[in-house]
Amino acid sequence: MKIITFSFLVISAYQFLSVDGTYYKEKFDSFIKTSAFSYYEKKIRPIADQSQALDVQIAYSAVSINGLDAAGGVLDIVGILTATWQNDLLIFNTSTDWNGLEGLLFPQDKFWRPTLVLDNSATSLTEVGDSSYRIRIDANGKHEWVIGLVASSACSVDVTNFPFDSHSCELIFTPWGTTSSEVTLSPNVTTVDRTHYSENVEWTFVSSSITSSIENNASYLTITIDLKRNPGYFFVNLIMPITVVALLNILVFLLPSECGERVGYAVTIFLTFAVYLDIITATLPKSTDSTAKLSNYLISMVILGALTSLMIIVSLNVYHRDEEAPIPPWLVKLSTCLHCKCGKGETKLASVAPSRASSPNPKLKNMISPRAINIGIGSRRNSFELELQKLDGGKRQIPLAYHDKTPMVNYANESVYGDDDEEEIDVDWHYVSTSLDYLFCFITFWVTLGLTCFFIVPLALV
Repeated sequence: MKIITFSFLVISAYQFLSVDGTYYKEKFDSFIKTSAFSYYEKKIRPIADQSQALDVQIAYSAVSINGLDAAGGVLDIVGILTATWQNDLLIFNTSTDWNGLEGLLFPQDKFWRPTLVLDNSATSLTEVGDSSYRIRIDANGKHEWVIGLVASSACSVDVTNFPFDSHSCELIFTPWGTTSSEVTLSPNVTTVDRTHYSENVEWTFVSSSITSSIENNASYLTITIDLKRNPGYFFVNLIMPITVVALLNILVFLLPSECGERVGYAVTIFLTFAVYLDIITATLPKSTDSTAKLSNYLISMVILGALTSLMIIVSLNVYHRDEEAPIPPWLVKLSTCLHCKCGKGETKLASVAPSRASSPNPKLKNMISPRAINIGIGSRRNSFELELQKLDGGKRQIPLAYHDKTPMVNYANESVYGDDDEEEIDVDWHYVSTSLDYLFCFITFWVTLGLTCFFIVPLALV
C-alpha cells in the first residue's frame, strides 16, 4: 500500500512540474515577443531624450593586489566593476502570474552597454568585459552590469623613501568613442569596497577614493588607491646588513700594519657596498625624477670605501718607509698632536736615540762600566729601553724603562743628559703610521655616522 501511494505522489509531481514548466516557457516566449523586448534596438542609447547624456554609475570592489612593480611602474590588481544605468526604452510590467519576478538576466551582447576602457592601461586599450558576463534587467528599466576585472594600470611611483615608501595609483575609466554630452560616468560610492579584499604581503591598502571629471569633451572616472610598502623584508635583508658593513669599514684601521690583509679587507668592504647597490638598482625604477635615499647612501658608502682603501695604502706606505729616511717636521708635529702629546716636551727622532748612550753626563760616565749597561731598541713598538743595572759598584741600582719617552736618569739631583727634565718623544715612521691610522679612523667614523644619520635615520621617521 505504501509503495502504491509513493508511486502515485511521484507521478503527480512530475505531471505538475511538466505542466508548470511548459506554462512558464510559453508565457515567457509570449512576453519576449509582445513586450518591449520585441522592438528593442541595442544600437540606440537607452534614453528617451537623445539630446541628453546618459549617466552611468560605477562602483568598484577590490579583490586583491597582485603586486606593484616599482621598477616598471605597473599596478596589477583584481577587482569587480559594477556599472548601472537607466534604460528608458526597456520598461516592462510583470503580472502576478510571474510570482513577483523583479529582474531577468541576459547575455551582455543582447543589450546596449557603455564601451568602458581602462585609459591608463599598461598593456592594451581594450574594452572591459567578456561575452560570458550578463546584464541584470529589472521591470523599471534599471540595468546592472557586473564585470570581473584583472587590470594592469600605469602608476607613477616615488621611491625617495624606499623601502618606507607610499604610492597613489589610479585606475582611469572612460566610455570609449562617446563624448561627455552622450555618456557620463559618475561614482555610485566614493570609496572602494574591500569586503572581499585579500591582504597583500608586501603592500598595505591604506585608503581609496572614486571621483569623476570631464576633460577634452570626454568623461573620466578615476579610482585612486593609496598603498604603503611593508618594509620588514627590506629592513632585515638590506638596511641592517648595510649598516653592519658600514661599521666594519671603520674597523680596518684597527688591524696591525704587519698584517697583510688590510688592503684586502678594505677592498672586500668596497665590493660589498657595490653588490648591495646593484641589488637596489634592480629594484628601483630607472628614472631621474626621484632617487632613493638608500641608493644615495650606498653610493656615498662606495665612495667612502674607495677612500678607505686609499687611506690604508697611504698608511702602509708610510709604515714601510726606510728608517733612515728623514721625517718632515710638519708630519712629526701632526703625529705627536694625534697622540695627545702636542707641546708636552721635546720631540726626538728615533734615529738619534742610540747615540745618547755614548755621550752621557760626565758625572755618570765615571760611574758606569760597559758591563753595567744593557740597551734594547724596538723600533716596531716605538720604544727605547735603557736599563742601568749596577751603579756605584753595586751599591745603588737605578732601573730605567723608556716607553714613548726619552730616558732620563737623575743622579745627585742632576740629569744624565743635562739639566732639562722635560719629556722627550721618540718618533719614527711606524709612529707616524700609527698616528695616521688614528686620523683616518676618526675621519671614517664621523663621515659614516653623518651619512647614516642623514640618509637612513629619516627613513624610519616617515
